[in-house]
Amino acid sequence: MQLKKQVCKDHIVQVKKAIGISALLTDISSWQGETETGKAQIDLLIDRRDRTTNICEIKFSVGEFTIDHDYEQKLRKKMQVFREATKSKKALQLVMITTYGVKQNAHSGIVQSQVKMDDLFTATEI
Repeated sequence: MQLKKQVCKDHIVQVKKAIGISALLTDISSWQGETETGKAQIDLLIDRRDRTTNICEIKFSVGEFTIDHDYEQKLRKKMQVFREATKSKKALQLVMITTYGVKQNAHSGIVQSQVKMDDLFTATEI
C-alpha cells in the first residue's frame, strides 16, 4: 500500500496534469480519521487553492478497475467521514488512480477524474 502512495506522490506533477490542475497551487498529503459515521483513510489528498479537494483512491488491477454497488457506497462513506471530520466546506472530487482506468458502469459516475499508470510515466515538460 505504501509503495502505491509513494509512486503517486513521486509523480504528483503527472497526476495534477492528468486531472487538469497543473497550474493550481496545492498541498499534498494522505489522511485518516474517524467520526460517529465510521473510519476512513484517504490514499492521496490534493488540497487545492480553488476551494476544491481531490480525494484520490489508488487501486492496482490487472485490467480496468470495476466499481460495484458496495464499493461505490464505501467511497461515498469515505467522503462523508472526511467532510465530517475536517468540517471542510470545499467541493470534494473523487479521483481514481488505477493501472488501466475505471470500467464504465452504473457505479462509475461517482468518479470525477481518472489517472492511469501511463499518465504517471509520461515525459513531463519542465
